Amino acid sequence: MNKILSIVFIQLLAAVLFSSCTEENEEVTDSQSSVSSETSQTVSEVTEGQPEPFSEYTFEMRGAAENYMLILRHGEFDDELSVTIENNRYESKEFVITAPSGYNVVYPYDQENASQIVNVIKNDIDDTYIPDIMQVNFAISESELDNSPENTLYNISRMYMIDSDGELREIAVVDGEDEEETVSDYLDRTSFYHTEPARFIYEITVDDTNLYNENGGLRPVEERVTIRTMTFEPEKLRIVMGFEEITEADPLYFGYAYWAAANLAAQNFTVSAFNISDFDNYIEEKNDDETSVYYFKIDDPRFDSTDDLITYLETVFAPTTAQRIFTEAPQKYKDIDGELYGIAGDGIYDRTLGTLTFSGMEITDSRMLFRSRQEKYDEYGNFTGYTDGGNFVIAKQEDGSWKVIQYRYPYSYN
Repeated sequence: MNKILSIVFIQLLAAVLFSSCTEENEEVTDSQSSVSSETSQTVSEVTEGQPEPFSEYTFEMRGAAENYMLILRHGEFDDELSVTIENNRYESKEFVITAPSGYNVVYPYDQENASQIVNVIKNDIDDTYIPDIMQVNFAISESELDNSPENTLYNISRMYMIDSDGELREIAVVDGEDEEETVSDYLDRTSFYHTEPARFIYEITVDDTNLYNENGGLRPVEERVTIRTMTFEPEKLRIVMGFEEITEADPLYFGYAYWAAANLAAQNFTVSAFNISDFDNYIEEKNDDETSVYYFKIDDPRFDSTDDLITYLETVFAPTTAQRIFTEAPQKYKDIDGELYGIAGDGIYDRTLGTLTFSGMEITDSRMLFRSRQEKYDEYGNFTGYTDGGNFVIAKQEDGSWKVIQYRYPYSYN
């Protein structure tokens, strides 16, 4: 784009110089007029349809004491972001955010996507007054990649808020077990599950490598899921990292644990297959319409048959729900000559859908219903609002375990 703009500038400069020369000369030849006309046409053709480069982004942000208008612009250097803060009395302050060493500010390519320069995290869970958090993302620089190829943190984040004095302050991120240890440099996530007014899920990890305990019984979901949270303490200008205890006494995170486990189990029946390592050998079968379907041997030591897959689903889902997912899922599996086979390739999922979070709960001793909402984006990746994510329901079984009885894969078109 810079090259195109440079060409346009040179052509415009040539046109201006040519025009000024003709003003000094009373006679203008037909050939000169023709050149001038062609130059003007070329400039029009080059500039037409070119996106406007990013210049600034203006937005409102809630501070610790009042609301502010912020204007973000390019800093003097690639690793700097210029910030102007204006209160409702039209008093303004200037700040510069500098990226961590080895990183640069991520600027949008054009003005149309100016809002992507930062992520403003607001409390939209309830009416509790919580200052907004401005999340600034930084991308690793080429020089850092050259000098430290072992650095795999390609994108990191920093958090900022406006304090009661109207000052832009960085929010420290500390380890909850050792509050003296700052862990900001490890914030490589760019989005978080906003679960409570001042709390977020930073990471959910589901361990399904070993589904059975030492006695041969199935490990319950609460033993296989780890939830790491971030608690915002604005009065202390910090976010505290910690781990949630997953127990039915805390239905919110108990529900998130089962939802994450359900996602992991269902994705191999919805958008991707279990591991296939041998693509040279396959079994071809014909559909009723004479089209071909190709099955490949599944290379996963946990599963030898479709019965194993059903058992795996039943570690999370109630039997009838597990059978429905297996039967209706677009990713098909079948037993062929005593071995497990599946269709290769990934399924189709809705790329306009983003993070799903719970928006309400109905809890009884034997049933937990979680209403949900899901982020919606347009075809250019711009956030447009929320859509209904459906209900997620878990129920207590006769043996005292909890199983999912109502579920929809969150990125499915169905």
